[in-house]
Parts: sequence; C-alpha cells; structure tokens
Amino acid sequence: MRLSALLLVSVIFHAGIAVSQTQPLSLPLEHYYEYDQNFPLEVSVDTLSDRAFHITFTSVHGKQVPALLSLPEKGEAPYPVVIAQHGLGDHKDVDYMRYGDKILSEHGFAVMRIDFELHGERETQNFDRSMIQKYPYTFTNALSQTVFDLRRVTDYLDSRSDIDANHTAFLGISLGGIAGTVFCGVEPRVEYAIIIIAGGGLEFVFGPGSDEKQAMMAPVEPLNFVKQIAPHPLLFINAEHDETIPKAASVALHAAASEPKEIVWYDSGHKIKDIARVYNECAEWINTNMFANPD
Repeated sequence: MRLSALLLVSVIFHAGIAVSQTQPLSLPLEHYYEYDQNFPLEVSVDTLSDRAFHITFTSVHGKQVPALLSLPEKGEAPYPVVIAQHGLGDHKDVDYMRYGDKILSEHGFAVMRIDFELHGERETQNFDRSMIQKYPYTFTNALSQTVFDLRRVTDYLDSRSDIDANHTAFLGISLGGIAGTVFCGVEPRVEYAIIIIAGGGLEFVFGPGSDEKQAMMAPVEPLNFVKQIAPHPLLFINAEHDETIPKAASVALHAAASEPKEIVWYDSGHKIKDIARVYNECAEWINTNMFANPD
C-alpha cells in the first residue's frame, strides 16, 4: 500500500511538470502595462518661452522621452490638459500638431506632446508603413513602449502645480489613436479620450496570420483595451473615405467600446483637410463633458 501511494505521488508530480512545460504561464493583458509609478522621472526642462517648454523625462525601460508642453494664455492655473499624440512617420512638432496645440490653447488647455518611440528626436531610421511589414516586432515594441511613455506623461503632469490633474484629456491621431486607445484603456487618470482616424483589428496592418502573430499583436490590439476606457467619455472621429484605415476597422473599434461613446464621420480621406474644425470640435467636446462632470 505504501509503495502504491509513493507511485501515485510520483505520477502526479511528473504530470504536473508535463503540464507546466506544455502550458506556460502568460501575463494577463490587464497587467501588461503595470510599472513602478514612483520610479524617478529625472526631468529636464528647457524654457522656450514663458509658456512653452521642451521637456525630457525617463520612461519605462530607461527610455528618454522628449516632449513639448505649452500653457494657455487665457484662464488661470491649474489648467486642464490635453495629451496629444501624432501619427506614423511624423513627430511631436509636425505642422498639424502645432496647429492643434494653437487651437487647444485658445480654448484654455495646456497641451503636452511627445515623440512616438522611433520618431522625431527618437528616430534611428525613417519609420513608415513599409517598416511595419518588414519589422513587425519592432513596430509592436515601439507601440507598447509609447503606451508606457504616455503613462509616464501623466506622472509628470500630476507633479506640476499649474496642471489640473483631475481634468486630463487625450487626443490621438492615426497611429497615435491606436496607441492611445490602449493607453486610455489602462490609464484611469485620463478622463476624456478622443481617437481620430484610427481602428481596431490590426490584421489591417499585418494581414491575417498565425496564432503566434495574434499573440504578438495582443498587447497592442486596441480591441483588447477600448472597453476599459469606460466610464470615461470617448469620442471617435473617422473619415468616410479613409484609404489607410479601413472603415470596417473604425466601425469595429467603436462597436467594441462601452458607453458613453460618440462617433463622428467626416466626408474625407485619411488626411482630413478641415483640421481646424476637427480641433475646435474636440475642444468643445472636452469642455462640454468637463462642465457636465466638473469634479
């Protein structure tokens, strides 16, 4: 009887080893973007004017992130703030980002802009759509790094007495909207989210593929995170004739989101010409929701 019991224990033990070898543990997506929020930011600030600053801070994985912060001329501190993120192949100070900064500032918002990983001051080579297909792991790593970087932006903004940390909005365009959907899904400090000309279902970038490819995309797939943005209000702005983001991808992302959510369609291609209208509508939407929930 004792020998039989020992044999049973041995069988169970080795079976457990076999299971652990064939079913490795995986990190749930809701924990993928956790980090040490109290890790030093090591901020460096260069004053460009009395209301404009070039900032560098340390992000997760020791990355140095360059940013621009502008303060509005109207209103009094602490100011509500918009974190604005550019699209693929661009940088924080590209023309449409500068223009958005100007309009949002006129509405009384401070604006914080960073360079996407591998873009702008962080660029090591020209990163465009062709690079996504050629280096898919580099692309997904850059996207996930930017999500971490945006979380560190909120840490920095929370540290400033002239910023109203209780009224933080995010505005992301194209690739910035894809990363921003993930960011807003994991960052509860963002109270208002605006996703412009983006979509869900990254097969439209990589094409349908294997289980390995699906696993690679999972931590940066907007469809896996958009539902978590609720209960914060969410605005989608899309283009009817978008030649870059398929309409089905934009529809799918909106469908996966929880209320409260809104969607606006422009009669436009991927580059919306009436960008002033877009930024003004975004500012008005944030203000409407902010005044509806002032606390």
